[in-house]
Amino acid sequence: MRIKKDQRGAMPVPMTGWRARVPCMTPLALALLTMLGSMSPLARAQSANPATPAGGDVTLPAVTVTDNTGADATTEDTGSYAARNATIAGKSAQSVKETPYSVSIVTRQQMDDRNDTTIEDALRYVTGVSSVSYGDGTAYFRARGSQLGIEFDGTPIVSGLQYLTQFDLAMYDRVEVLRGPAGVIDGAGEPGGIVNLVRKRPQNQFHLTTDTQVDSFGSVRQTIDVTGPLNKDGSLRGRAVIVGEAGHESIDRARQKEFMAYGAIDYDFTPRTTLSLSGGYEVLPMYGLDYGASGALNADQTALVSRVPSSYAQNFSPSWNTSYTSIQEANANLVHRFESGWQSSTTLFYRHMLTRAYYAYSGPGATADGLSYYGDQNQRNSYDWFGADSNVSGPIRLFGQTHTLTVGANYSVMSSTALSGFQSVDGPFDGGTFSLFDPNAVPQVDTPFNFGTNERTVQYGIYVQARIKLANPLTLLLGAREAFVQDRTQSTLPDVSDWTTNSQINHRFLPSAGIVWDILPALTAYANYARFLDAQTQTTFSGAGIPPRSGEQYEVGMKSSLLGGRLSTTVALFRINDNNRAVDDPDHQYYYVAAGKARSQGVELEVAGQPMRDWNVYAGYTYLNEHFENDVPGLTDGTDPKHLFKLWTRYQFSQGVMRGVSVGGGMLAQTRISRGVEQGAYAIFNAQVGYRFNKHLEATLQLNNIFDRGYYIRPPGQFYSVFGDRRNVMLAVRTDF
Repeated sequence: MRIKKDQRGAMPVPMTGWRARVPCMTPLALALLTMLGSMSPLARAQSANPATPAGGDVTLPAVTVTDNTGADATTEDTGSYAARNATIAGKSAQSVKETPYSVSIVTRQQMDDRNDTTIEDALRYVTGVSSVSYGDGTAYFRARGSQLGIEFDGTPIVSGLQYLTQFDLAMYDRVEVLRGPAGVIDGAGEPGGIVNLVRKRPQNQFHLTTDTQVDSFGSVRQTIDVTGPLNKDGSLRGRAVIVGEAGHESIDRARQKEFMAYGAIDYDFTPRTTLSLSGGYEVLPMYGLDYGASGALNADQTALVSRVPSSYAQNFSPSWNTSYTSIQEANANLVHRFESGWQSSTTLFYRHMLTRAYYAYSGPGATADGLSYYGDQNQRNSYDWFGADSNVSGPIRLFGQTHTLTVGANYSVMSSTALSGFQSVDGPFDGGTFSLFDPNAVPQVDTPFNFGTNERTVQYGIYVQARIKLANPLTLLLGAREAFVQDRTQSTLPDVSDWTTNSQINHRFLPSAGIVWDILPALTAYANYARFLDAQTQTTFSGAGIPPRSGEQYEVGMKSSLLGGRLSTTVALFRINDNNRAVDDPDHQYYYVAAGKARSQGVELEVAGQPMRDWNVYAGYTYLNEHFENDVPGLTDGTDPKHLFKLWTRYQFSQGVMRGVSVGGGMLAQTRISRGVEQGAYAIFNAQVGYRFNKHLEATLQLNNIFDRGYYIRPPGQFYSVFGDRRNVMLAVRTDF
């Protein structure tokens, strides 16, 4: 549902390539995933004593139920903004404090307190991450000057995040973010980092929650989440999450509907072997969707000089704009825990997405009084992702110390089909100007498909990680990957062509190294080095492909875990060197050269957790300095602020006359960004008050954008812009049984 522009601001063309891809979705349905659990104490005891006489009195041995599959990183029901463990830096839960990388975790409590429903909502409050809406239910995400990749429960998926609709957050336990190159586990990709979406798992006890939300835009949302054991001994557990929403947006006439269903089953074949199956289905129709207006041109129509004056509620698109997205996914995971402490895990993942859209949008550029060309766009895009990951990990006793080794392999493939048609009222942007303030005057023109592309991107590799205990205060982490990537495309319209290989990476070695020094039990210092590699699909004038982007990151920092682990802090300094980035060939229009060099460096500060028992806080500050050699254009889209601050906090009174009352709020502040038109520095403030009537019922009232600040999330360029939400109020009522 998105159009790719050439980098000179010319007429949009059908999207190809794996970097800037149309958001698309699809129907079907399944239900099959999450992680693992342990068998009940009674079942464990019975299996350990199979010869117990029938009918005899039995004294069961003391049993400790453990789960080595990552469940100890679960944030649900912890009530905290801090997470001690994460799975994003390895294939099992690891202490965040003992991980020599910058890791942030959006816990379930954070998402609930802020009423987050989309991945955009969650990542908007993550330290150092820019979450930039695109206007059609999708977004793109950046950190440290580059885009982020994605994993689902630790399984990396190629080209699965940017400009693509994701499932509703109601199905996830937490959102983990690792900033910086993650090539050892994730493979080739940009050095911004990786997002790991971790699904909710079935629980050992019955639990039913509901969440009802109503806001001042006129949106209504209902969530139901039920989980618990499905047989007598608890070896079979299930979970179901259902979401329904009828929503209106901040801009006029834009609305959407949503339905999502998620189901998960865990089954313990034995106390040491667990199979997890899950699946999800979501549909998202949108009406009156708006990509916003471009910037206003100068008198010579050669440069953007300002935004088009308007209300921050203005919809610049005709009301007949529509889109439809559907997503289906299935996941299976099999884990076996050996008596030696070793563990094997194998995961298979499949997702299908379909997007259909028919809409008009304005550009390139506009006059100061709001006149612009309009073009009609017809699109149908489908994606299929398959991912597989298999690994073994466990302890090794050597030289009087216990070390940990992980060895594995993963495979990911993305196949897409894109059909696109473009039609201007009087030709391709050569006539037929309309007022941006009267977009319903734009006629709906018959627009058949006239461009078609198939694409297939494959990435696979083998990896190894070693956590080596050098001495009691020092731990060395070494990682390596042998990487393989191939991207191929085929034209299907207007003519069918042979498949063309756009990029190929074979046998490329990606190393990483980190060291952790335990200065005090609650304080660690760390340093890391990691190389990255990212395939590029552009071509040179000679017809040859562009070599991969490559570079390395250097990072040092300190982490603490205070107050018994309730409060965590991180300070990080980083530098990323990025080479061979594709930029416009100055001598040959529409071709590229590998001449772009960039350096991103900065500082990140983060505090998360509970300074007091009833007080949760999350705060993050980022300073980012980007340097582009020779000021080569096209190396950034201009949406990376130099200073970025995020805060959310909530206090729950647990005693006295205020018992049951909660107060909270947050802010998001950033410095200027520009895509041709500048968005100046701004700060958005939110406030919340709530009351817990009893242990089963709670209500909160939240006021967002208190001072009704008008701003752009994505400032205007030659095409497109996105307003931030106006002031609004949301009432949320939650029940818990």
